[in-house]
Amino acid sequence: VPSAGALYPLELYAACRAVEGIEPGVYRYSPEGHSLEPRRTGDVSRELARAALDQWMLARAAVVFAISAVESRTTRRYGERGRRYVLMEVGAASENLHLAATALGLGSCAVGAFEDESVNAILGLDGRTERVLLLQTVGRPAGSEVAR
Repeated sequence: VPSAGALYPLELYAACRAVEGIEPGVYRYSPEGHSLEPRRTGDVSRELARAALDQWMLARAAVVFAISAVESRTTRRYGERGRRYVLMEVGAASENLHLAATALGLGSCAVGAFEDESVNAILGLDGRTERVLLLQTVGRPAGSEVAR
């Protein structure tokens, strides 16, 4: 994803429920090692659905990605305008997730309606230095013969 000043304020988490080869749990994507770092064990999909104002598609998705931001990485250089740049990056990251899911024959849906404090707590974020800005479901489309 393009990043203003190459400051990369975004963090990516995957709340896995039904991903082949990956145990249910919350993982942080590490770009340095191109790997997933375990953050929490167990399926949190129902918790996320409740925190997302009872949007139960989150509980049925194979994985829910959470895009968070450490806005200070960008605002240190660009001041208040840096917040705008962070939001632009979140949109670009979400679009990339949509495109990758579509290329794999999967469904995807961006979710902006959720209780910030609850989602931050589920992911182990403090909500001040780093906070979730967007959730995105990925899984087999509803009605698919292999939907779970």
